[in-house]
Amino acid sequence: MLGKMPTLLNMSTGLFIIPPRGGELKVARHAYGYLNPTTSLLPLPATLTTKYGEDNENKGNNEHPISVPLTAVTQPDLIIPSEGSDALRAALREMIPIPELHDRPFSRTKLCWYTDTPTGDFLIDHHPSWDGLFVATGGSGHAFKFLPVLGEKIVDCVLGQCPPQFQDKWAWKHVDHVTAWDTVVTEDGSRGGLPGLLLDDEMGKS
Repeated sequence: MLGKMPTLLNMSTGLFIIPPRGGELKVARHAYGYLNPTTSLLPLPATLTTKYGEDNENKGNNEHPISVPLTAVTQPDLIIPSEGSDALRAALREMIPIPELHDRPFSRTKLCWYTDTPTGDFLIDHHPSWDGLFVATGGSGHAFKFLPVLGEKIVDCVLGQCPPQFQDKWAWKHVDHVTAWDTVVTEDGSRGGLPGLLLDDEMGKS
């Protein structure tokens, strides 16, 4: 029965269920995600002024906050916060009419780390402050489906031949319009959960 069902997606909550493969049913959520802040000592160019560069009490020592992934590679026993697992349980109960599955323990849980942009668009452009640096990022959780075609478009952009319809969407936004890292909220219409959650805080509640 489950093997013949389509992928189910609730666009209001970001929760989705993928049909079983190898005896495993995948339940997931396209969420606003969790922030995992730490301090980077990488120098910022003098031309790049940001909220954290102006307000940091340690201004001048190149310290600035970034959000870094926490994965099972460095923490093998990592599981998702209860906030996330509770949402997945809700998806099972809502979308799968088989009571025996609703409270069955998960075989494992994982966090998927995205490079989000506020609009959900890619960032494919030369960096405005570091000469020679070209950036192709900002998949915002939906990049995989573009793999067959995106490589050629990235090459076009490197060569200064970005398709006209994508020039504004993929361009590096002017620094005056860049949002501080800790307030980036991707509003692409498919996110669930709450924006701005800190991973350490949510893990502490689990």
